[in-house]
Amino acid sequence: MAATTDDIRASVSKDIAALQQEVSRLQKMISAQGAEAYYEVRDRAGKAYGDALPRAKGAVAQIRAEGVAAAGAAREHAAVTTTALALAGAIGFLAGYLLSGSQQPPHHWWR
Repeated sequence: MAATTDDIRASVSKDIAALQQEVSRLQKMISAQGAEAYYEVRDRAGKAYGDALPRAKGAVAQIRAEGVAAAGAAREHAAVTTTALALAGAIGFLAGYLLSGSQQPPHHWWR
């Protein structure tokens, strides 16, 4: 039996409608899974932030206290601090001078 064009059109239309329903169902499923993944990641990030915040505050307080202690020690021993900084600067200058001299090709005095 030969199918008429109307029968073929009806069959194709029925298949297209079924495919549209399937695509719609898949879109809803993907959307739901995306939302679930988003909320899960957001909750994990919130927990990580909540766990890290007290440690970060403690570290900042410790660094601040050590900075205050170092500044106090530097004020109390100004001469030693000045000498140490001058010595470190001199060592840095000497190291830079020696390293810059080793980068250049040898220069002989007779040339």
